Amino acid sequence: MTVPSGDPLVSVVMPAYNAERTIGAAATSVLWQSVRELELIVVDDGSLDDTVDVVNALPGPVRLLRQENRGVAAARNAGIELARGEFIAFCDADDLLFETHLEALLDVWHRSADGGMATANAYWLLPGGISGRKLRHRGRFPAFSDQRAALLQSNFISTMSLLPRDILNQVGTFDETLRQAEDWELWLRIVFAGHRVVHQPRPLALYRWSTDGLSSQAESFYAAEQEVLRRVSGWPTLTAPERGIVAARLAAPAPRALLRDADSALRAGAYLRAAAGYRRAASLVPAENLLRTKSRLLTAAPFVVGPLLRRRLLRDEEALGFDEGHAR
Repeated sequence: MTVPSGDPLVSVVMPAYNAERTIGAAATSVLWQSVRELELIVVDDGSLDDTVDVVNALPGPVRLLRQENRGVAAARNAGIELARGEFIAFCDADDLLFETHLEALLDVWHRSADGGMATANAYWLLPGGISGRKLRHRGRFPAFSDQRAALLQSNFISTMSLLPRDILNQVGTFDETLRQAEDWELWLRIVFAGHRVVHQPRPLALYRWSTDGLSSQAESFYAAEQEVLRRVSGWPTLTAPERGIVAARLAAPAPRALLRDADSALRAGAYLRAAAGYRRAASLVPAENLLRTKSRLLTAAPFVVGPLLRRRLLRDEEALGFDEGHAR
């Protein structure tokens, strides 16, 4: 792999579809980055609103590409093809980056052992605001030796990531036949090609959770995850334990669906049902230590721990405008 030196050019790819309300702030947050060599590529994926007009009014250098609506994977790929940078980074049109976000990602990448990809922590930007407890990554980030198994269990890699173009040249870009979970499928190919994922733990961005976004389309997202797992199940490089992980995931509801139902039970004070839901979810994603701890505590003392967890859940949801409709 070619290791960039000096101040390499970072190309930030931003797909956009009907994003007139948020893209101005998102793009400006990219243009204000502290890195010196930077280009922003906005790919308008057939928007029907004033997204293009907002981009054209931005007070900074932006490369705008317009295409018919083909989905986020095709939009990101079009941006990658146009990019001139040695590094590719991603930012969605409704997210926000703090000034040193890219600088911090470059720093952890340069300090990593093998020059794989770097992924960022972020605050969840929920309808009612942000909370220091609502982070994209909480707890221990998987060690390199555990990343294959952990990534089969759940997608712990944010789209707010940065990687050398060389990696994409090696493994390919986003699968355009997937309308959702396309990022997870690409990260799996990268990790199974032997690349390390390093973590930038400081939350230097806001990752928006909105009922308008793809992440809120729960049932179709769960179906997309199942499709990714079916494809991965045929990979000859899977070890026997990894095949077991994939088989278990395919045979069960999505962990996030189980968590959503467990949260609903906890909210209703059905502590035994909540404990069973968290326990089943934890069995599918044992790499998530915080979930395992929550499951063990609630299982051991449901009527002692349950009310405490319920009060905390309700308090957080009220403070952040985060109701059952947004839950997962």
